[in-house]
Order: sequence, then structure tokens, then C-alpha cells
Amino acid sequence: MHQISSYFFMYIKIVLTDKIPFVMMMGIPLGIALLYSPPDVQTMAASDYAMYLSSFWVYIILATYLNGIGLELARMREYGLMKTYVMISGNKYTYILAILSAQLVFAAISLSLFTIVVTLVHGQFALSYLVTPLLLLLGSIPFALGSVALTLLPVKVSSLMRFANLLAFPLFYLAIKQPDVWFGYANPFYALLQLSLAIVHTVAQVDVSFNLMMTLFALVGYVFVGLFAIQRFNLISSVTR
Repeated sequence: MHQISSYFFMYIKIVLTDKIPFVMMMGIPLGIALLYSPPDVQTMAASDYAMYLSSFWVYIILATYLNGIGLELARMREYGLMKTYVMISGNKYTYILAILSAQLVFAAISLSLFTIVVTLVHGQFALSYLVTPLLLLLGSIPFALGSVALTLLPVKVSSLMRFANLLAFPLFYLAIKQPDVWFGYANPFYALLQLSLAIVHTVAQVDVSFNLMMTLFALVGYVFVGLFAIQRFNLISSVTR
């Protein structure tokens, strides 16, 4: 436990002092939400505004997991740093758990700042809108585990980073437009968006449509994928020796 907390505080200092993640994970969504908001945003119905916010919450959370967990673990391994950390801690799970915890804190800060600023500017501030993304963050932990699956791909981090970030935008757009079909839950953006709507419905008592059963199945699936990826996570890069 002491090793986890030591790695956590070390990593959280790195994350919170690096301006690039804040710009990528919160700055871009914040700019879009403020500069390109619908003209009737201040008078939008609660259900429409909840769906509007949900898409941004989903992006912030999954972008944090993608870059802060999946790609970060692949980067650390390629640079040979994972072997050093494991030699100190005795196992790979300690450092993975520390990174996951640090990224959850980072995502919580990003979500809170984003929601407070946007809802105040739009004149739609409500406590339920502040609570909902934090509950969504807790419910999204299966996706944090699932992001480790990126480390199973036998490609260099530079290529993996380009591929993952290029793929993220079409998946995000598809999640907003696609119909509710079972194979759509393989898209993490869509599965998490459904979870967000379920939480909005419960917390804010907003009448929105969602598929709770398929969402729960998807969460279980991402947990299994994540646990499998963590178990198979190799400390030595297969592309860089």
C-alpha cells in the first residue's frame, strides 16, 4: 500500500504540472462547448442539455484513459522504465494501480472544472450536473481497465498514439449518431454515453432514453478485457529491445 501511494503522489505531481494534458482533455472540450454551443442553449430542455453535456463528459473521461493509462503504460514500457519500477515494487500491478488512481483524480478535476464553467456560462448550473460526471467517472472504471488493452498491440508508441487518437474522433462522432444496436457497445464512447444517460436519469430525474441492460453487459465485458490485458501486459517491449 505504501508503494502504491508513493507512486500515486509521484505520478499525480507529474500529471498536474503538465499543461498539455489539461489542454487536450479539458481545454479543447471547454473551448468547443463555449464557442460552438447551440444558440438556444440557455433555454434548452433539461433532457437535451443533459445529453449535450454527456457527450463532453464521455470525451474527457475516455481521452484521459486513452492517453493517461493505455498509451502511458506503452510509453513507459518502450522506454524501459516499467522494468525499473517493477524491480522496486516487486510487481506490475502496483504501478498500474497508481497510474489508474492518478488519472481518476485528474479526470475528476477536469470534469468538475469543465462542468462548473460551462453550466455557469450557459445559465444552467445545477448541483445534479456537478454530481453526475463524478458518478459517471466511478462507473467508467471498467473502461480505465480496458484501456490497458492498447498495450497488447505490437506497434511502437508513436504509431499507436497516432492510430488511437485518429480513431477516437470517428468513434466519438459515431457514438452520438449511431442507433442502439448490440454491437454498438463495442464502441466505448457509445457504451459510456449510455451509462451517462442512465446516471443523468437517476440523479437529475431527467427523462432520457437508454439501454441499461446492454450497458451493464458492456461494462462487464470491458472489465474482462482489462483484466486479461493487465495479466498479459509484458514489461519488455516487443518492438524495442
